[in-house]
Amino acid sequence: QPGTGKGQAVSRSNSQNKNQMQRRQSSSGLITKTGMSMQQGDLEQQLLQANPILEAFGNAKTIKNDNSSRFGKFIRINFDNFGHIAGANIETYLLEKSRSVRQQEDERNFHFFYQLLLGASPEDRKDFLLEKPEKYRYLSNGNVGVTDVSDVEEYGMTLEAMDIMSFTPEEKRSTQRVVAAVLNFGNFDFKQERSSDQATMPDQTYAQKVCHLLGVNVTDFVKVLLKPRLKVGRELVSKAQNMEQVEFSSQALSKALYERLFKWLVARINKTLDRTSRKGSSFIGILDIAGFEIFKTNSFEQLCINYTNEKLQQLFNHTMFILEQEEYRSEGIVWDFIDFGLDLQPCIDLIEKPMGILSLLDEECWFPK
Repeated sequence: QPGTGKGQAVSRSNSQNKNQMQRRQSSSGLITKTGMSMQQGDLEQQLLQANPILEAFGNAKTIKNDNSSRFGKFIRINFDNFGHIAGANIETYLLEKSRSVRQQEDERNFHFFYQLLLGASPEDRKDFLLEKPEKYRYLSNGNVGVTDVSDVEEYGMTLEAMDIMSFTPEEKRSTQRVVAAVLNFGNFDFKQERSSDQATMPDQTYAQKVCHLLGVNVTDFVKVLLKPRLKVGRELVSKAQNMEQVEFSSQALSKALYERLFKWLVARINKTLDRTSRKGSSFIGILDIAGFEIFKTNSFEQLCINYTNEKLQQLFNHTMFILEQEEYRSEGIVWDFIDFGLDLQPCIDLIEKPMGILSLLDEECWFPK
């Protein structure tokens, strides 16, 4: 409650809407109707526009949800003594970065990949070396659309949101270049030498595109990818990589690149929302959990997401239902105890107990054979 000096937290489940445009337009309407100062209005509008950016780069279409959050976030909104927003900060966790390289049937990569490919101008398509969605292996199912959503319109709104968040033109273009580079990683072709364990890259067309977009030397890039240098004692030794190892390294590099881009976006948004000169006497915390999904094939990342969601739900149930009802009893309030559902602790124990799933996976990683 603003003005009390206390903070409050709100847990939000992952109920996503299908038409982001309507939400943004209605949210923006709230800003124009207020009688706040221009500075206050700008801050509130920037806070609202942070979500479309994060959704574009962190949300995707799954079998169960057209706009599923593939990451979790905690938003802290600070208020001054008058109840006005004094600043905000966003923390994110568990981005499903494996989605940037593969998706299951009828699912999509992150929204911005399609927005860029379908919404970019002819000049930008040339600058970012873009092709049709069907050309990219990292878009496993080609150009999969979302019902009642235009990726072209969403692309324009994402860029507009970045303008409102004070992104510079170069920052926006750098973001687009990184996304285009990630797409090109998936089209690398490697071959195995017959006489050795060394893999080769006969056609370096897409490697040249990646290096052009990222501004690195293509010869050095290919050399490091095929023969990485390891430190052995005090010396650096080049290690031969077979085709499977190089493909794994390529995917790992592209996933790490996209994850760092996402983290940079969050840090850049926080820089705009930071109002250190304005002291906040209270705050509201909003926890937006990642999408709980049960796929045909579930990755380790999805296991971590579902496990985290179970822990959060258990905490929420215990705090809001069990402890609250016990307080009613202690105060002598007439109350029939209500059971709000199955206790999640057995499932949590199965994952985190000493000989649970995580423990066994950790042991297998240390001693795989």
